[in-house]
Amino acid sequence: MTRVKGKRVKALRRYLSEHAKTDLADAHVLAAIPGFGGPELDPLHIPAPKSHALQRLTKQRSRFQDAIAAAKRRLLDLIRWASPGLERVLPDLGTRLSIALLQRWVDPEVTLKARKTTMATFIAKHASGNHPHSGPFVDALVEGLRQAAREARDLHRRHVDFAELQAEIAIEVDVMNAHMTARAELDRKIEALYTELQPEDVLRTIPGVGRRLAPVLFGLLHSADRFRSERHIRGFCGLFPRRSDSGGAERPGQKITQGGNDRIKRALMLAADTARKIDPDLAEVYWRLMTGKGHHHKQALCAVANRLVNRIFRVLRSGKPYILRDQDGREITCAEAKALVAARYIVPEAIRATRRANRSPIAV
Repeated sequence: MTRVKGKRVKALRRYLSEHAKTDLADAHVLAAIPGFGGPELDPLHIPAPKSHALQRLTKQRSRFQDAIAAAKRRLLDLIRWASPGLERVLPDLGTRLSIALLQRWVDPEVTLKARKTTMATFIAKHASGNHPHSGPFVDALVEGLRQAAREARDLHRRHVDFAELQAEIAIEVDVMNAHMTARAELDRKIEALYTELQPEDVLRTIPGVGRRLAPVLFGLLHSADRFRSERHIRGFCGLFPRRSDSGGAERPGQKITQGGNDRIKRALMLAADTARKIDPDLAEVYWRLMTGKGHHHKQALCAVANRLVNRIFRVLRSGKPYILRDQDGREITCAEAKALVAARYIVPEAIRATRRANRSPIAV
């Protein structure tokens, strides 16, 4: 049993027929694909039930994470419009305290009519982490909220119904809190399932592949045995640029192909951006491409991600943890590796600026 990429089906259907998509047209195209040559068809991999469950759970977590991020953006947009001074007063929007304050103290009239002790008690109740429950922090926050309320009232006067706005924000916060609760439950299930499937946990020994990304990668790759070689697994991940050559001339710097799973690309790029700051070997690759080859950040990061795929393949196949080493092959600690990267492979800001699409002048 084989699985054909949807993009190949779409391209061949467009070539063979000008008619609209139908199940019958798709059936004819799928039957014709083997006769058109091209890349070899890979056998369809059917994962084990629990491995497939891990893939679904990590995908569901990604949807919840996107919904939480969208809610935060909407809340930020609302307070920037309704009460611009509130953004500079609130702690980080991702904290429990900021979310609670938005749910209660956006309406200027409610904020200004409330006693300072009432507001201080509310803050003490919802403060967590590094936020103090009393003292100068709470006093400054109360005064900041009241000042932001005065500015919002003077800015909008009677042109905004703040009571309805407060109700709208409260609903948005409730939805976000529900997603955060569901995400926390998913995290518990994902970790338990990943621990069962990967008791040796070799993926997290690779720099950049941390607590969140390891289950995502394993849920998408399932097993190293399904891949013939490092080249095969790199092709599966799809992190390589398009080729454009004709008449003996090549055009480097093409965009990344659309092949491969988008989730695994995203996970690998995130992991690569962290790994290049820790692993001297990967840092050297990134530094060389940025400073010597004229590549921009994403191109260099893609090269790092491809080398990261090789590491993932090797540790999954061998079951042995990854060991950090310096350029001489000597085993080193994470702290020593970071120090080595900082000493040898930092890309100057002037070079970064010349690689950006929107270039800005460099101060001298």
